[in-house]
Amino acid sequence: MLPPSSRPALVRALSLVCLWAVLPPSASAESAVEAKVTVGIFSRMTVVQVYYRSAAWKAKLQAKAQESNAAAVAGDGTKVDEIDRELKAMQALAQKQLTGGAPLTNILELLKDDWPAIAKEAGVDLIVDTPLYQATGARVVDVTPALVRRLQAKTAP
Repeated sequence: MLPPSSRPALVRALSLVCLWAVLPPSASAESAVEAKVTVGIFSRMTVVQVYYRSAAWKAKLQAKAQESNAAAVAGDGTKVDEIDRELKAMQALAQKQLTGGAPLTNILELLKDDWPAIAKEAGVDLIVDTPLYQATGARVVDVTPALVRRLQAKTAP
């Protein structure tokens, strides 16, 4: 029979053994299964050029020009100046986007519903503009062609 002072130690030891037996096995750092991510990258310059050369962009500019002409005919100089400022801001944004000085938010927003399909088509898990660092052997796929096809379809007349 055990002395009364060693019973709590035995209970704790048995509790730890039981707890260890019911816990799931821990993940090992030496796991044979390694998660790999395939990254899709695209050419910012190509995407910007496709968007700003599209029929949709041309139509937007023509609508602004017509609006400006109508304001000029009506003698509304304030409206003409406002439209002129808008056109200059649009041009500045396009130039900044081309050089990387501004995000492509207005362009990429057009594709928001297409991202899963573009990723699936290209076989990638993640899509980024330009990686800052790429290790040797990293899986990278150029998704520019898929982006251009979708963008052209969205911006066609």
